[in-house]
Amino acid sequence: MSKSIFPEAHNHQIDIKQFEKYRGRLKKKGKRFKPHAPIETFDSKQVLKLLSKKSVVRLGVVQGVNSKGQRISMLAAFNSKGKMIGKPMQIGDLCPPPKCE
Repeated sequence: MSKSIFPEAHNHQIDIKQFEKYRGRLKKKGKRFKPHAPIETFDSKQVLKLLSKKSVVRLGVVQGVNSKGQRISMLAAFNSKGKMIGKPMQIGDLCPPPKCE
């Protein structure tokens, strides 16, 4: 069996108390959350289908640009050797996303 190319995974989740602490620090400095571009989302059924493949060990967001120059983010699944598995999924915006090509 070949060795995984990925380092050990970190736990990127933070709890609500920690989030509020970070947010409080921003308020103390007189800063605030700036409005972001529309939130990009995934369709949960498609994500579960992607995750159901046996050899998936990591998910990643890959950036790209379509023919009109619009930024596109794609969710991709990888195996332990770093090879992409299945078809990447285009992230949808609140504005209609660029057509999947």
